[in-house]
Amino acid sequence: MSAAASTKAAAAGSPRLLADVKALDGRDEEREPALNRLEHALGRDLADRLVAALSAQSKK
Repeated sequence: MSAAASTKAAAAGSPRLLADVKALDGRDEEREPALNRLEHALGRDLADRLVAALSAQSKK
């Protein structure tokens, strides 16, 4: 692919990507926080243990 063709493809893809990002942007306004959704799906005890384990792992 030539540099000119690559530039045209990138230019065409940029507005499309921007439109996709904008479409996702306002989607989460009504969602509960992730911890609340985890507690609802898994139960409070398991959700708390999962979050604690992931937090400990990220500090290493």
